[in-house]
Amino acid sequence: MPWGDHEITTPAQTALDLARVLPFVRAVSAVDQAIWSERPGGPLTTLADIRKLLESSAPSRGDARARRVLDFANPLAANVRESQSRVVVVQLGFPMPLIQVRRTLRSGRLAIADLFFEREDHWCEIDGRGKYLSPEFGADRSSAEIVIDEKNRENEIRREVRGFSRWEALEADNPRRIWDILTGDGMPCSRPRP
Repeated sequence: MPWGDHEITTPAQTALDLARVLPFVRAVSAVDQAIWSERPGGPLTTLADIRKLLESSAPSRGDARARRVLDFANPLAANVRESQSRVVVVQLGFPMPLIQVRRTLRSGRLAIADLFFEREDHWCEIDGRGKYLSPEFGADRSSAEIVIDEKNRENEIRREVRGFSRWEALEADNPRRIWDILTGDGMPCSRPRP
């Protein structure tokens, strides 16, 4: 496709190329971002378009890997750390979580889970520090007000679910830490601690 004076690959082709060569967690993150349905302006491409390219192209090294990535990809994944966390929890032996689950709390406030284990009724939040420090999130509130509001929100959610876990975005780089957080919060796992 044209881009200025250059020709570049389409988003679908780029996502497929990355799915064929990147390590699984990075490939899923890349594809999730390409197909993200809530992107301002809409997704860059769709799973259907990427699959169509895969099936219509000559067999290539990495096709099996790409199929695994496409089977795991989800257009609801809001950010790379959410995608990474989803991959990590499944690789650790936890069930596949739902993502971006919306729940209206008893107060009428809408809450959205980053990950949600439906059968276990276990809610997960993955927060970067920007949520508490970035002017984008707190233009009219101090960091303390943001933290207090988030704590009150968490308290409301905890009253409505059986389990609740929270980790910082960077903790997704440490699977053992995620295992400890989830199991410490009562989430059962089919595998032992890594």
